[in-house]
Amino acid sequence: MTPPKAGFRAPETACQAEGMSWGRTITLSVVAIALTTTLVSCSAAADTLRDLAAATPTAAVTPAAKPLEGDLNGDGKLTAFETEWLAKTKAETAVRDYTLLDGTVVQVDPAQALTDPVRADIAAQFADDIAVTQSTTDGGTRDPRTKIMIDKINTVAGATGRDIVIIYPSLSRVSSDVRQTATHIVWSSINNAPEGGNPFTGPNYDVDREAYIAKATEVAGDKYDVIVVG
Repeated sequence: MTPPKAGFRAPETACQAEGMSWGRTITLSVVAIALTTTLVSCSAAADTLRDLAAATPTAAVTPAAKPLEGDLNGDGKLTAFETEWLAKTKAETAVRDYTLLDGTVVQVDPAQALTDPVRADIAAQFADDIAVTQSTTDGGTRDPRTKIMIDKINTVAGATGRDIVIIYPSLSRVSSDVRQTATHIVWSSINNAPEGGNPFTGPNYDVDREAYIAKATEVAGDKYDVIVVG
């Protein structure tokens, strides 16, 4: 038998041709199935997005109402007493004008310690009173002057919105015995009594100025502005 020439390709048999036809058919069917699956998936995804878009939105959470300012008993309304209390509280805590002895008007915040100019002004208001207490032990003179000092410190406390302690020197017998003639300059204090509160209880007098100031300042704490006169 003569071998086929180089480059010669034998004709496909009927079975080979038919197999190739089936292969092409199967390949096209797989591609069609894949496309169909993709289209179904896309359709499902689109349906899901439409469902999400059409879903009823979650109702917004309404924030809790703020407590009514001044409502002490929490019933949501103000009584006459609560209204009065609120107005008084606002007035007491508000920044206010304070007029110095020279006529200068400065602002005082009751929530802050007194500034140096205001402290100096208050000390100056007590200068004449302290001069009297340093010069006599006579009750007829000292007692009325002490009353004047108490009234004055209450006025100053009301004007500044701050509780105040005045530390001052005075001439005094160091003994309760009225027959004792020896006198000394001693240091003591007066203060305003906060409304509805207990008055400041300062330490007993002391002949040592610095020791008394230290003791009175410790007792006063952050509640009072301590002002030393003299």
